[in-house]
Amino acid sequence: MSQPAFEIVNSILDIWKIVIQAIMFLVLWTAVFGVRKEKKDGIAAVLFILVNAGIGLLPYTAWVRYAVSAFAVLGYGAAHYKKQIDKAVFVMLAFYNLHSLSFLIANSIYMEVTNAMMKELDTLQENYMQQAYHCMAVGQTAFAIFYTALFVTMTVIFYRLIKGEAVMAWQDIILLSVLNFVGSMTTKIIIELSMVKIDDSFFILFDEKPDLLWKMPLIAVLIFMGETALIYFWQRYRVLLSERQKHFVEEQQVKTMKKRLEEAENFYGSIRKVRHEMKNHMANIKGLAEAGQYGEIEDYVRRMDETLQELEYKYVTGNAVTDVIINEKCRRAEKAGIRFEADFRYGGEIPVFDLGIILNNLLDNAIEACEKLEVGKGFIRLTLKRKKQFLLLEVENSFDGAVPVQTDGNSIPDTTKYSTLPGIIRDHGIGLENVRDIAERYFGGVNIKVKGDVFHVTVMLQKGEVGEQKK
Repeated sequence: MSQPAFEIVNSILDIWKIVIQAIMFLVLWTAVFGVRKEKKDGIAAVLFILVNAGIGLLPYTAWVRYAVSAFAVLGYGAAHYKKQIDKAVFVMLAFYNLHSLSFLIANSIYMEVTNAMMKELDTLQENYMQQAYHCMAVGQTAFAIFYTALFVTMTVIFYRLIKGEAVMAWQDIILLSVLNFVGSMTTKIIIELSMVKIDDSFFILFDEKPDLLWKMPLIAVLIFMGETALIYFWQRYRVLLSERQKHFVEEQQVKTMKKRLEEAENFYGSIRKVRHEMKNHMANIKGLAEAGQYGEIEDYVRRMDETLQELEYKYVTGNAVTDVIINEKCRRAEKAGIRFEADFRYGGEIPVFDLGIILNNLLDNAIEACEKLEVGKGFIRLTLKRKKQFLLLEVENSFDGAVPVQTDGNSIPDTTKYSTLPGIIRDHGIGLENVRDIAERYFGGVNIKVKGDVFHVTVMLQKGEVGEQKK
């Protein structure tokens, strides 16, 4: 093989490796950010591949292409994923690590193949240089094949591990990127030491230490295994934290419902007490009238009216617990300048304890969302509808539009609220998850829709014997 032919083969293989790198980066990006079926994302992905291939044709070193790509990725992430720039950093570090580890292993294979073939050559032959170029071309081809296979394999494993991780805080990025950084730096150091110019000669590391040709791939495999294990255990840890937090929230909700039951009992106890004392009140008024103390009668009636107003509910739902919950949320909303409307009539189809938890969560979320708006601009509408064997509980409220919700309507939106448990950040709406759990218990579900600045939640519950058996 002639030198020009070798250079052509080498250029083709270089472009091939660059395209593979660009595709694998996009695969990692998709794993972390999810698939977005937007035209601009598809155009950006194609441009990313073409730009990388174009820079690869220019006489620049690889680090120039990596630097340009890094700036482009960070810029795109800042423009379209403003609150998730940390995840973009994680994708880049993971990419560089997987690329470096694949390169390290494939380079050892290249060295073994090339050295074995070069030893068979006779330096005295006239066509020695053609044979040498042939050996190097075979070695480069073997490098490209093994590099591609390793890079794709590692990326697929990494994709399956990290896919679906919606939230990654900066502390998570730092923790999970330690071995990514180690892998990249280890490869860089080894490449720099593999051939060092000393005076007029070259020191070739693998000639002096041939055992490194199998030790380096082993180190690369161990680093990759360590990274995957770290991600796996991080995920298990997050699951445990989520379960712990969910258990804590459930306990708080049970306490809240017990408090509501006590409030309902006290309310109706007060009504019974007023009814019992009504005869005494009438006797007192009659006595004041007979004595001609009409001013005292007016004062007495005023005090009775104040007492009765405290016991008066704006919404009467047909159940003591739902009366207490809805009216308490109504008072809280109106106090904050939020319009509150309710069309709710409890019919006993679903146990009031579960229905109370749903109401508490949805109305609390709605009030908290409206409280972020200017006074007078917030509104909440609560309705309970019946369609055949289903109950449809709907809560509609205004909000500032800052809650990210996927368009399929089945996802629980992220929240920025912190847990009262120390050191635990709420990465999902735990309250909404509990609502969904209760809905599924009654063969139903939760549907979330966002239209402009209006947040709409519908909880479907199947009533009757089916729900009771599930319970």
